[in-house]
Amino acid sequence: MKTAIQNGKIVTYKDKSEVLENHSLVIENDLIIDIISDSELNKQHPGSEIINAKGKAIFSGFANCHTHFRLTLARGIFENESPSNTPPFPGIPRKDLPGISKEEHQIMVLLGALESIKAGTTFAMEVAEGIMDYADEIQKSGLRLVIAEQMSDRMYGSYGEPGKIESDPRRVEAGIERVTNLYSKWNGYDNSRVTVGIAAHAPDMNSPHSLNEIRTIQEKLDIVSTIHLNQLWGEVQNIIDNYGTTPTKYLEQNNFLNEKLIAAHCRCMNKEEEKILGKFKATVSFNSAIAARRGLSPNIKDLDEFGCKIGMGSDNMDENMIEVMRMGMFMERVRTNHGREPHPNEVYGWATKNGYKSLGVENGGTITKGSKADLILVNLLQPHLTPQNDIVSNWVHMGQIHDVESVMVDGKWIMKDHNVLHLDEEYIINEANKIAKKAWS
Repeated sequence: MKTAIQNGKIVTYKDKSEVLENHSLVIENDLIIDIISDSELNKQHPGSEIINAKGKAIFSGFANCHTHFRLTLARGIFENESPSNTPPFPGIPRKDLPGISKEEHQIMVLLGALESIKAGTTFAMEVAEGIMDYADEIQKSGLRLVIAEQMSDRMYGSYGEPGKIESDPRRVEAGIERVTNLYSKWNGYDNSRVTVGIAAHAPDMNSPHSLNEIRTIQEKLDIVSTIHLNQLWGEVQNIIDNYGTTPTKYLEQNNFLNEKLIAAHCRCMNKEEEKILGKFKATVSFNSAIAARRGLSPNIKDLDEFGCKIGMGSDNMDENMIEVMRMGMFMERVRTNHGREPHPNEVYGWATKNGYKSLGVENGGTITKGSKADLILVNLLQPHLTPQNDIVSNWVHMGQIHDVESVMVDGKWIMKDHNVLHLDEEYIINEANKIAKKAWS
């Protein structure tokens, strides 16, 4: 059966947003098949199930280009334990993440998925090691997913920590096996709602051998790759000390840069590195909320002008992409000392259309005929979203989680009228609190 969403304000997006009124959005299976005037709906699509969206806006759902769902365990703690931005590196040690069981990890991951859905995310790339342990649980959320298995082969020390970078080839072999197994089981699952990617941890966590192996697998499987790049000044110093170059040049020298790479962070780059990344047309995941917590921000305007695609991601502890979108606009305005740029239209595109394209879904992230039916219904009848002079500007500047009423992925509701359909919200929240209390004690 076709579904027609009627009486709402439809926010389309190509190079900029446009708001259509007195039109209906028609969905069949997993696609938007028409956007048609209300007067023509019954003639062109008789018998459609009608969803009354009066007082609501139909926006694209968010694409989160970089997150770690299980790190919800560190919420309230790691936000205040950023590494040093000046020597000596890494500065005051951060607490270690406590060990928890596989079943407890699954709950923390579902907590992240739950928050994502409630904040209007429809597509996310989860980056972690050992995703097979919870892939089945996370896919039940109904989210569109890229599950990117992470590899590293540094024997001693962590990212941003000084010291000689020595490789353990056995870790490379184990990582390849994990990626291959994950791909075999999950890539293309449920009409390609779930796909598999591959992640290098960071330049100072991956040797040339590791980077070359990851790139080979990426090309063989034709999948998205990702890496934490120029995340910390300690990382930059590590690469200079060990390889005599900068992180981005190190990746270029090892054939790692490509158009299907999503580089997370890019906060500690010089102009030469920005130009190199742009030359390869890689995506930069602007993880603005965590950037603010770290006291660092990438040069987004320059990266964009040099040829990078700009997407957005939440990264650690926080899955609220509304806040990520708004924070990104604010941080870039502060960084450039410009009170009008970037415009909300542009930032909305980063968080939706650009993210979908970067994560491998060309016909997604937009409300247009032929696009994937991944969308959210937002209640506009709120004091902070009134008056409705420019609903996209309002959404970027003032939107809140509770404004999101319903979420659809692949033409199926995964949240309806604030009720998350495939996850037990009360159970997950209660269990997550118990797990965290026990773990941190």
